[in-house]
Amino acid sequence: MTLALQILFDALLLGSLLAVGSLGFSLVWGVLNVLNLAFAAFIMLGGYTSFWLWSQGCDVLLTIPLTMAVLFSFGWGMQRFVIDYVIDGPQTLSITLTYGINLALAGLAFYFFTAVDRSVIAPEYMSGYWQIAGAKLPYARVVVVCIAIFLTGMAWLIFDKTELGATIRATRLDMEAARLVGINVRNTFDLTTGLSAALAGAMGALIVLTYGISPLTGDHFLLQILIVTVLGGLGSVVGPLVGAAIVGVATSLTANFFGSTYSVLAGTVIVLVVLVLRPSGLFGKRFYET
Repeated sequence: MTLALQILFDALLLGSLLAVGSLGFSLVWGVLNVLNLAFAAFIMLGGYTSFWLWSQGCDVLLTIPLTMAVLFSFGWGMQRFVIDYVIDGPQTLSITLTYGINLALAGLAFYFFTAVDRSVIAPEYMSGYWQIAGAKLPYARVVVVCIAIFLTGMAWLIFDKTELGATIRATRLDMEAARLVGINVRNTFDLTTGLSAALAGAMGALIVLTYGISPLTGDHFLLQILIVTVLGGLGSVVGPLVGAAIVGVATSLTANFFGSTYSVLAGTVIVLVVLVLRPSGLFGKRFYET
């Protein structure tokens, strides 16, 4: 009973983090048709930004919206002044470019922060834990899960219930038609990447509070985010949530019984099985495949 609850708690934390990250990653992939490998660097920068703000005396919860604002500006600027110039070229060009950006930013992180893990010490009001049937549930993890659920809900409201969300969806469905009705496609692309980077920054800020951050943390989570995104499918807000829940449980179970080395393998096997049966993912929409 204790082990089962601990696995459930671990899966809930990991799943909630992956849901936030997957929403941000799938946003750029689904709208711009760009596999943004710099998303790993966004997560890493979010973690270090939150850590730096906390080290300057900022409350750990306040660092989250501030980090999102910083990463939104960074993502918007990267799209406007770098990616926009190659987005009409071959897809391999944008993949190579974003991978290069990721490597460059990771190298800078190694230079300024070294490879030592950095983490935020939870404030006193989050330093305790609940003990349920022998399993420990730290307050900090409960707060992180609640924030992740809140961000996921806000993302759903923005993408499905606002004019901005309708503009983003219209741009993805038919770029030329969007231009004809007066939508500024370039601005939409810039805002989309900015929102994606903001979600990555939030994920990084939550990671530094629970797991700690290093220059390669983003790359580690990006692989799991890719699995979640492909599993859930593009074009749906529900897809990443279900995918994150499945990957979170599978990863926690595998890590507890076979070790963390095989945890990613479990998610990979699941996504391969799903893609054989449903190539667009569990909740993917067919027009996002093109």
